[in-house]
Amino acid sequence: NARYIGMIGSKRKIRTIAENLTREGIDRERIERVHMPIGLDIGAVTPEEIAVAIVAEAIQIRRVGFKHPQSKKLFQDSRS
Repeated sequence: NARYIGMIGSKRKIRTIAENLTREGIDRERIERVHMPIGLDIGAVTPEEIAVAIVAEAIQIRRVGFKHPQSKKLFQDSRS
């Protein structure tokens, strides 16, 4: 029931974790609600930039609601 759950990591690591969660019986819809990778895609590289991207995404969620198509795309890519 959390409003915001995110995971930091490479696309490969995120796919692996999503696949493992699916094998363990976690519903796809629940996995897709996790912001993967966490933060808005602003090209962040440094820890400070990553922090800004995460906070920006949290603000976006608070203002406009849950919108993170990247999670869904990564999950779908893992099945192909």
